[in-house]
Amino acid sequence: MKTTNNKSGLCPKRLKNIDAYLQRIVDQGKVAGAAGMIVRRGEEAYCSSFGMRDREKTAKLENDNIYRIWSMSKTFTIAAAMTLYEKACFRLHQNIADFLPAFKDIKVAESDERGIIKLVPAKRPITFENLFTMTSGIPYPGDSSYTARQLAEINHAAARDAKKGKPWNTGKMVDEAAKIPLCFHPGDQWMYGFSHDVLGRLIEVISGKKLSQYLAETIFEPLGIKDTAFYVPEEKQNRVVKPYNLGPKGLVEINDAEGDNASPNPPAFESGGGGLCSTMADCALYAQMLLNNGRLGDERILSRKTIELIRANHVDEKRLRPSFFGHMGGYGYGLGVRTMLDTAAAGLNGSAGEWAWDGFMGTYYLVDPTEDMVALFFIQLVSGINSDLQRGFVQTVYSAIDD
Repeated sequence: MKTTNNKSGLCPKRLKNIDAYLQRIVDQGKVAGAAGMIVRRGEEAYCSSFGMRDREKTAKLENDNIYRIWSMSKTFTIAAAMTLYEKACFRLHQNIADFLPAFKDIKVAESDERGIIKLVPAKRPITFENLFTMTSGIPYPGDSSYTARQLAEINHAAARDAKKGKPWNTGKMVDEAAKIPLCFHPGDQWMYGFSHDVLGRLIEVISGKKLSQYLAETIFEPLGIKDTAFYVPEEKQNRVVKPYNLGPKGLVEINDAEGDNASPNPPAFESGGGGLCSTMADCALYAQMLLNNGRLGDERILSRKTIELIRANHVDEKRLRPSFFGHMGGYGYGLGVRTMLDTAAAGLNGSAGEWAWDGFMGTYYLVDPTEDMVALFFIQLVSGINSDLQRGFVQTVYSAIDD
């Protein structure tokens, strides 16, 4: 016997499993707070928050709280860039150096069997598609390769200048990154990295507007998104969720005001790859636009055919696997989004064609055209268990379907 009493087709009794799951991961000390939201068939079927926004201040987590969404920002940048694609301002296979001259005559850092680095000319230019699909050869700063270490030095230089009152803007950051040799030839493989920040800069160059302005005009304002930006104004600071690190002794609060995306001050560098802060409600509006093939209400942001291009798989398994995340088994990669290819390989009770992305501190959303559903899971945690927490949420969401 069906127990569904709303057009969403979700079972109220089974939705309580989501409550229990979110409360459980709070009670287990894995997160300070956790929130979830589901919209199916255009109806908000679930929205709840558990635990604390700030444990030290005993401030309860609320549904309208503001989170650092980190790499969930990438899909906003993708959508914004594709509005320019639809105007034929660029081609997917076009050389980005046509707009960013700093990327002319790029080099690749090749390593021989003795580990000696040799800089060689790139076999091919970086294209827009390489940026969208993370096949550009531009990693994130770190210590995993010669290129990553060089990018880390750029970050240190930017931080030093910022302390002197001379912060680098988006153009400066990308131009400096362009001086660093790539870690592989464009198109050779997939590697998560700085590509979408470069894409954000291209939006600025092509549109003639700051990334924040272009996002506001093309996505935020048309969709009624009001709490999403590259900073959090002072009057909204009491809604910001505190981030935590999960270590051997449990949760430890993170205090890094200088590098915090949720600063009350607008940043000079607007990171299209990870700089936004947002709410569940805002991201749900955006996700519904994606679900509805580029339209929400009377506002069309992108065409249906463009959405189909974004969520299609663009990277074959051979190029994807060397650096792909372990928890992404069963997924391919589209234009800046994961895309479900094989639910059995993923080990998830979801749908082929489900797509979207997540963020470094655990924010996650999915867009499922088959089930006419979007679902969001929001936490603020730096931990290796984030992907496992997200998968647990996904399992409870799909288990609530009752039609």
